[in-house]
Amino acid sequence: MIYLDYASTTPLDKEVLREMKKYFIEYFGNPSSLHSFGQKALMAVDQSRELIKNLIQVDHFNEIIFTSSATESNNLAIKGLAYLYYFRLKIKPHFLTTEIDHPSILEPLKDLKNLNLIDYDFLPFDDNGIIQFNKLENLIKENTVLITTHYVNSEIGIIQPIGEISKKLKNINQKREIKILFHLDASQAPLTEDISVKNLGVDLMTLSGHKIYGPKGIACLYKKNSVVLERLISGSEQEFGLRSSTENVPSIVGFVKALEIAIENRKNFRDHVEKIKKYFIEQLKNNNVDFLINGNLKFSSPKILNIYFPQKTSQQLLIYLDQNKIFVSSGMACKSRTEIPNEVVSKIWPERAKNSIRLSFGKETKKKDIDKFVELIKNFFKK
Repeated sequence: MIYLDYASTTPLDKEVLREMKKYFIEYFGNPSSLHSFGQKALMAVDQSRELIKNLIQVDHFNEIIFTSSATESNNLAIKGLAYLYYFRLKIKPHFLTTEIDHPSILEPLKDLKNLNLIDYDFLPFDDNGIIQFNKLENLIKENTVLITTHYVNSEIGIIQPIGEISKKLKNINQKREIKILFHLDASQAPLTEDISVKNLGVDLMTLSGHKIYGPKGIACLYKKNSVVLERLISGSEQEFGLRSSTENVPSIVGFVKALEIAIENRKNFRDHVEKIKKYFIEQLKNNNVDFLINGNLKFSSPKILNIYFPQKTSQQLLIYLDQNKIFVSSGMACKSRTEIPNEVVSKIWPERAKNSIRLSFGKETKKKDIDKFVELIKNFFKK
């Protein structure tokens, strides 16, 4: 079995699992319980929150809101702000995003617009999918309240110039009464990129557990204390009243442990996947395989590679590779059952959409895996 779909999900790190186990069995108390058994669970949540605060360099531990997924975090950032402006402040807000963002950003915006609660526009991007931040000011309106976008594109791996966007936005905000907030979905970033909110200059940031060798079903939203959101899930007062539900203690502990390992080992991981990616491209060229890379390698994450193979459709390739126990994807996992799973590719290179696949590499990926993949592709194209 050769797994090359790490951008969809990663396996659980054994060290992470060890950290989680005791909170399933030994310290299984409810963190809201006042007895000492429950307070041990609460202490684990508080310690995890404090650790993530330090890992991503935020000012206060109550700026970390644990959620069930990156999708929930993105919805909380977008809808929470929309509801605040529309229902509390009686302003119909305007948002900015891109056409190539994740569905967990685009679909909430569509839903809100269909309800006539917001308006939104798309930021322009160049031929490689990189946001043209110099054109940002032309799209801003008096009621613009949020820019929401991704850090590393999950389908083509392009890394957006977040620092430049935040600097541009800071200058724009100096002249405005309604300050524009910046929300970043950084789910694909921690293994290879800097996720310090101080360096990135963002007001809200989404992170996810299962993209970084942590558990599924856990994520967080960084929310600067000055940012006010309406809650989406009502009930008790967990997560500072912003996200009611009994805390998922084992997953919170595992998520933060995975993030700690990811940041600590980032350089080694990045070096490894850079070598794998470079080797993969060299082997395709050496074996005279007909292909094109979707995106610019100079601005791309080393762990993601999206390739156009003109000789075969992505469906044909996926079936053939799966039969040979090699697992890749046509695009983002959440769109895999749609008519055109290569949503991002279709927006930038429409003629390539039905013939492109995404490979994503992990710490387990070896050169011999790449050799087998290339050999199979070469033989398939001869048929």
